[in-house]
Amino acid sequence: MKKILIPFLLLVFMFSLIDDASAQRRGKKKRKKEENTEEQDARRNSRDDDDEEYGPSGIKEKLNTEIKLGNLNFFGTVFNLSMKSNVGYKLNKTFSAGLGAKFDYYYISQPGPGDISDLSYGGLVYTRAKITQQLYAQAEYNAFRALPRSSLSPKKTFLYPSAGLGYMYEGFNWSSGVELLVPLSDEIRDEFGIVEYWFTFSHNF
Repeated sequence: MKKILIPFLLLVFMFSLIDDASAQRRGKKKRKKEENTEEQDARRNSRDDDDEEYGPSGIKEKLNTEIKLGNLNFFGTVFNLSMKSNVGYKLNKTFSAGLGAKFDYYYISQPGPGDISDLSYGGLVYTRAKITQQLYAQAEYNAFRALPRSSLSPKKTFLYPSAGLGYMYEGFNWSSGVELLVPLSDEIRDEFGIVEYWFTFSHNF
């Protein structure tokens, strides 16, 4: 009887060890699976948070359109008003880039044979970096065909970069703000002034 009982007890003990080891392995696999699921959920939630913070991923939702009025001067015998419009694409939450067009109307009343008026026009490309949700830095490269103000000689095309800062008061769909740009060209500053200022109306800023 003892000869049978001892092997039987050893067999039961071995089976219990095997079952315990198998249970531990199943527990580890289950915990690992739960951890993987939690990690996947965390990644998915992180992506959802990023999408929610940045906005929908459609192209339309990443386009930013703006209309700007600026460089107003109506003192004395001079009237001047500029308009600029641009469309940009948001590369991410910080950077965007785009292109636009600008127009400038200049009128000067003077004695003599007649007054002088000029409608100037041009295009631009720009890059923008948001410093905060409201404050941003912008750099542009302009091609602008205009009448030189110093000599009132025939029109010429000016190629020049400019850079500056803008501040946007956030709204629901449309936001409003101001923008100051400094032309990085001595000739442009001599002809048209040392700074361009714009009142900005921005959609999907």
